[in-house]
Amino acid sequence: MVQAYFISDAHLGAEDDTNEEKKKELLTKFLNHIKGRATHLFIVGDFFDFWFEYGTVIPKKCFSFLTQFQELRRAGVEIHYLAGNHDFALGSFFTEVLDIRVHEDELKLNLAGKRFYLYHGDGVAKRDVGYRILKRILRNPINQKIFRWLHPDLGIKLAKTMSGSSRKYTTLKNAPEIERDYDAFAEARFAEGFDYVLMGHRHFPRRYEKDGHVYINLGDWMVHYTYAVFDGQSLELKSFTSEN
Repeated sequence: MVQAYFISDAHLGAEDDTNEEKKKELLTKFLNHIKGRATHLFIVGDFFDFWFEYGTVIPKKCFSFLTQFQELRRAGVEIHYLAGNHDFALGSFFTEVLDIRVHEDELKLNLAGKRFYLYHGDGVAKRDVGYRILKRILRNPINQKIFRWLHPDLGIKLAKTMSGSSRKYTTLKNAPEIERDYDAFAEARFAEGFDYVLMGHRHFPRRYEKDGHVYINLGDWMVHYTYAVFDGQSLELKSFTSEN
C-alpha cells in the first residue's frame, strides 16, 4: 500500500518571515501526522531557506527538523529530498547520517503503477534565462569548494542575504505567462508518458489536468501550507491546518 506525501518551499530559517513560528509549529504537526501513515515523503526543494553543508558544519537552525526526519526514517518512511534553488548544496550529511535519498535535479519514479516526474521548478519560466546561467555557476563543484573557504559564520550570513532577495523575486512573479510556461513544461512530461508532474518554486498551489494527466504545483509553507498526497489511486492537493 502506498501513501506518499509531497511538500516544498517551507523556507525554514527565513528571518524576514513573520510567520516563522507558525510555520514551524504546523510543519512539526504535519510530520507527526504522517508518521505511521506515510510510506514515502518527497521534499521537492527549498524546505530550508538556505542550506550549505561544510565538511564538519551544518546550519544549526535546521537541527530540530533534521531530527524529525530521522524519526520518520526510523518509523519506516522512505524520504527523498530534491534540491531547490535555496538548498542545492546538499552534501553527504543527508545520505550518510539521515539515510535520506538526495536528488540534485529531477526525479522520475513509479508508484503503484503510476509514473511520476518531480522537479523543483526553478528555471522553467522562459524569461529565466539569466537564472539558468546563474544556476550553472552556483552549482559548479569548483565554485562551491571555493565558497567553503569562507568561515561558516560569514558564508551562511552572506548566502542568507542572497536567499531573501531570491525568494521575494520568485513570489512576486505571479504572471499568467509564467503559469503557461509551467503548464507547457508539464504537458511535455505528459507526452513522455508521465501520469503525474509535481513541482514547487512558484509558491502558488495549483492543480492542472489534461487528458487524464495531472500537474500539481505544491505551493508553499509560508502562506498556503499546502501539500499533495497519493494513496495509490489518486493524487490530491490539500491544505494543512492546526486541526488536521
